[in-house]
Amino acid sequence: MNLITDSWIPVLNQDGNRATIKPAQLADPNVMELDLPRLDFQGAAYQLLIGLLQTTFAPADVDEWMDYYDNPPSEDDLQLAFDDVIHAFHVDGDDARFMQDFDTLEHISSTNSVANLLIEAPGGNTLKLNKDFFIKRDLVEQLSLPMAALALFTLQINAPSGGVGHRTGLRGGGPMTTLIRPDDTDSTLWQKLWWNVINRETLSYPDPDFSNGSVFPWLAETRVSDKTGEPIYRDEVHPLHIYWAMPRRIRLIIDTPSDEQSASDLIDDVTGEPCLQVVSQYRTQNYGHNYEGDWSPHPITPYRNNPKKPDDTPFSIKAQPGGINYKLWHMLTFTGKEGNSGFVRAKVLDHANEIYAASDGAISASGLWAFSYDMDNMKARGFYSKELPIYHIPSSQQIQLLETVLKLHELSDSIIKQLRNSIKYSWMSERQAKDSKGDMSMIDNMFWQRSEPLFFSAVEDAVNNGGKLTPTAAIDWLSKISKLTERLYEEQVLSSAVVKQRHMEQLNNLRAFLYGNKQLAAFRNRYKSTKENS
Repeated sequence: MNLITDSWIPVLNQDGNRATIKPAQLADPNVMELDLPRLDFQGAAYQLLIGLLQTTFAPADVDEWMDYYDNPPSEDDLQLAFDDVIHAFHVDGDDARFMQDFDTLEHISSTNSVANLLIEAPGGNTLKLNKDFFIKRDLVEQLSLPMAALALFTLQINAPSGGVGHRTGLRGGGPMTTLIRPDDTDSTLWQKLWWNVINRETLSYPDPDFSNGSVFPWLAETRVSDKTGEPIYRDEVHPLHIYWAMPRRIRLIIDTPSDEQSASDLIDDVTGEPCLQVVSQYRTQNYGHNYEGDWSPHPITPYRNNPKKPDDTPFSIKAQPGGINYKLWHMLTFTGKEGNSGFVRAKVLDHANEIYAASDGAISASGLWAFSYDMDNMKARGFYSKELPIYHIPSSQQIQLLETVLKLHELSDSIIKQLRNSIKYSWMSERQAKDSKGDMSMIDNMFWQRSEPLFFSAVEDAVNNGGKLTPTAAIDWLSKISKLTERLYEEQVLSSAVVKQRHMEQLNNLRAFLYGNKQLAAFRNRYKSTKENS
């Protein structure tokens, strides 16, 4: 099987019907969206196809980018470009295999279940101790070749720490990915992908060599990273290597049906569909490619560095417990140029602003699709995905807008702290509350989720006002956030069958904070006086 020449990509067409296409058909105007069976596979497939386009079909400049956005290439044109890399996308066979070690690893006697390619699969120790309570063993025993290849790619680009010598991904374990989404809700799949392909004037790099492993590492022997091995740094590989990094040494074992076995007996456990060949096991070897050093700025991943320690290596931003919410928004959309913030956004955002300016606003993006695993070392606590708004604003206003956003976060943090304490002291006696170390994060999560519309309404006002809040918007935000805070308290405390005296006392304390706290009062009075004087 070959990922370039075979039809394997499940998509949704304009009429809502499902189809399976090959990569050269991506620009078909009838194809609207990918349709993978898992959300992490959906995100990985986007990254694979974006990487393929960037590697083989990147536009020369902004003008060519805009030409292809409105007038997509033909299937023949795409196939001609992809032909250059067919040899790198075999999933099986005797030659080099996609995302698999150059060595066949046949000297490795032990094998692993294909389920272990899935990042959330329970580990060996969990199975040994029978602790797979929530994510059960044996749910996935075999995958079709396309799904096995995609599972492998998903693991390689997200690879968390996996024990001694099992290396993390180039961007660290479970990195945040941020992809541009078009303004037009009726955009085709081609336009959704193309927004994340950067023209070669902006993302400058020499013409690649597709034969020596500098772009596709599986085409050459692995640089073993044991005690005598050396790590890989950015300047040692081609810039396009960043899309195809391969930290794990893995070789899939392909099962072919026996003479007695019908092809219909082979079922992919993720899609539930029959297939001709399956993967049920793989071999692995530790001490694969060890990526170190600074890999920022990255085309599709935001990073952060410590402004106080400029020599420290930047690290990729990752999801945290509670998911992706607007508290992370400025980390994903701002860059270190604004007030030495330390944020280094993905280059696709800079490119989106470039396209917007070059087209005089005719071609615009309005969304940022952010997704990431939330990892606790080797354990996946969850996979989060969220679409957040983005705005095309002049760079001269970025610093002011960031200051506005950080101020709203500062006030929100103080409100959440008081809300959490008020609820805690309502649920328990004062002595119990002081000693309690229970998890109150659900209160924080509820606040961030339900206050999100208020936040972005305020941000949009600031965007239209040079990065500053208008007095009306500022007072409106504080008023509504205060009412929301009271509602959250009432839902968590006063909705119970028995309302005690301490419940009302804590409600009064919360109200006193919302309308008398120095920070909140200063914010309210500042904008109130400005409004009265205007």
